Amino acid sequence: MKIFLSVGATFNENQEAFVSAFETFLGQNGCERLTVGRGSYYAQQPIVSARDLMLSANGVVVIAFTRHIVEKGLENPGSSKEQEIINRKYPTVWNQLEAAMAFGLRCPLLVITEKGLHQEAMLKDRLEYRALSTELDPKFFSSEEFKGIFLDWKRLTESQVQERTTTEVSALERLTVGAIIKELRPDQLWKVGSSLLGLGAAIAAAAFWVGKTIG
Repeated sequence: MKIFLSVGATFNENQEAFVSAFETFLGQNGCERLTVGRGSYYAQQPIVSARDLMLSANGVVVIAFTRHIVEKGLENPGSSKEQEIINRKYPTVWNQLEAAMAFGLRCPLLVITEKGLHQEAMLKDRLEYRALSTELDPKFFSSEEFKGIFLDWKRLTESQVQERTTTEVSALERLTVGAIIKELRPDQLWKVGSSLLGLGAAIAAAAFWVGKTIG
């Protein structure tokens, strides 16, 4: 299975040990990690590379940990709903972006957040997918609870991949030559037409040679 891993750059030993432990866990469970960064670099902008990788992935896992701490601030300033923010922890915005892209692309999503991280938008426990909260302890991935959740998520992911593949094959089987030609761009249509003309000429020449030789 190909798993897109949404994770920010690590800036301390605990973060790196936690992410490395999960990467090892993926390999032990027959999964290939797809990531923008962490040794995988691309010529396109990161948001484009992330989208393209997700299109080839079977599922998406988000690991979110502290990137910013707001020691003191205001939420909804100047309104009746103004609230004071004290020592609130936020992850990299890329976790939110990539989780939203995964949801939009209908990729099975599993979210793992550092305990104490502010949960909002795509990084909270929703009805559509699980969001697990834990300390940044590599032992988390060897716990029976996590292994059970991950294997069940993997099973659901494999089932969805199989269903999607079956649907795509059925659609291809129903596709007529006319429908295929209709979907081609002008330059593609020209190439196909040229190829067919070349093939037709080759068949005609071969038929002429066979007829002349046998005759």
